[in-house]
Amino acid sequence: MRIGRLVLASLALCILALVWNGVLHGLILHDGNALIAPLRRSYLADLTWLSLLLTLGVTALFAFGYAWCARSGRIAEGVGYGLYFALVAGLLVDLNQYLLYPIPWRLAFYWFLGGLLEFSLYGALIARLYPIGDRYRR
Repeated sequence: MRIGRLVLASLALCILALVWNGVLHGLILHDGNALIAPLRRSYLADLTWLSLLLTLGVTALFAFGYAWCARSGRIAEGVGYGLYFALVAGLLVDLNQYLLYPIPWRLAFYWFLGGLLEFSLYGALIARLYPIGDRYRR
């Protein structure tokens, strides 16, 4: 496993995650997310560092998981891995959020769809940034 290349790929995924989530939640789902604003912590801005660390952690786990599981290194494999990751994350996060909090089902569904697209993009990107092949085998 080439750790340096994997760290750079994780950082690239983290930047993509920040942009993607800014567009998805800040622009596309702004009105829906505004409905749950009263449920948010009043001091959320103070926790920005923790949010950034969480984003970096998720993208690093995604990248390391891909490096561990990938066999062909094709983009289709990366997208498939991304879809699998999104399904797991969606069930753990989006469905759980819907069950625990009084949020509209459509908002949770849109979060889930956004996650499917987001992690599919991650998969396509990691397949390009972290090539797997005979000369790169662990």
